[in-house]
Amino acid sequence: MDTASGNRHSALVWAESGLMGLSGPEHGPPAVASGRWVERLDDVVDDIAELRGRSLRTDAAGFLGERAALVGRTRRGTVSVGGACRMVAAYDGVLAVSLARTSDTEAVPAWLERGDLVGDDVWSAVVAGVRDRPVADLIERADWVGLAVGEAVRLAPPTEPCSLTDAGPAGIGRSLVLDVSSLWAGPLCASLLGDFGFEVVKVEAPGRPDGARYGSPAFYERLNHGKKDTVIDLASDDGRRRFLDLCQQAAVVVDGLRPRVWANWGVDRLEVAESYGLVWVSITGHGNDRVAFGDDAAVSGGLWLADPDGGLPWFVGDATADPVAGLVACRAAAEAVAAGRAGLVGVSMSQAVSWVRAGDDLSAPGAEVLRRGDNWVVRAGEGEQVVMAPQGGA
Repeated sequence: MDTASGNRHSALVWAESGLMGLSGPEHGPPAVASGRWVERLDDVVDDIAELRGRSLRTDAAGFLGERAALVGRTRRGTVSVGGACRMVAAYDGVLAVSLARTSDTEAVPAWLERGDLVGDDVWSAVVAGVRDRPVADLIERADWVGLAVGEAVRLAPPTEPCSLTDAGPAGIGRSLVLDVSSLWAGPLCASLLGDFGFEVVKVEAPGRPDGARYGSPAFYERLNHGKKDTVIDLASDDGRRRFLDLCQQAAVVVDGLRPRVWANWGVDRLEVAESYGLVWVSITGHGNDRVAFGDDAAVSGGLWLADPDGGLPWFVGDATADPVAGLVACRAAAEAVAAGRAGLVGVSMSQAVSWVRAGDDLSAPGAEVLRRGDNWVVRAGEGEQVVMAPQGGA
């Protein structure tokens, strides 16, 4: 029997999590899978709660499903829940391609080495353009033009969810967190640190606010409630001086920028962590300068479901790599602060997903899904579980 905690079948855990309804084909039953990885992420949530001294607002399933619950999204099979990422077949594999920004669509002709797309549907062009090309070349070219593209693979998981480079003792009596991130993973990490009693200041670039401001107001508020806002031009000398002045007061910096951006500005993050006695949390898509969003990074981390009919793989949940990375980053930062150590924490979204998946192929043998009245129900072993809706947290 395929079991998760105790003797309960992992497919029943999956059905109860609220994520099953976000996974699988758009029409027909949701996809049965293993919920073991959700339970492993619950261990991270429990660790954060222990460090904080009280429970968080929700469990792992709540963090994973809260955006879909607030916005009212559901599964779309080979299209991400949010609609910006799609599975497409290349010559020797499957890619998850994200076109979340206007600039992404504009970059497609350069990526595929073709003329402009005037009069063409961009996704039709992508499907046709990648069909006969090898995955490695497509990912390399995507990196050149700044597109977020992941491969549907399941590599061996890392031994740790993130890296920590120790930089000596931390400053004493700090109560400030600088949130230099956007969208979901970084803001979630900073928000949870705010629950520890830190004052959180959200740092945005002039003319380039957090893109999440243009999405669901309720979800943006969930991630940024209680934060103070400031605008700093980190690309300018004056802006960087102002930012470094704030770093002297900070316990933690949460950063969602690519490493080469800081290098171009002449900012050595480890050096800043050591000089100012703070924890600098760097959240990237793949641990390097490759662009990534939550859906394609999750696919790169092996979080996808095979279509039993041989079609393209299905997405799992909603931009899952974002909340996974945010929770992993928060735990690492909180542990370093509790230990009184400064340092650079590196969190790769795809690697964090791979770590929490822990080699699980997400299969749930012996389980079936059936319709009962208005509900989908999973039957596995001697148990049954109604497929629950996504959780939203309190």
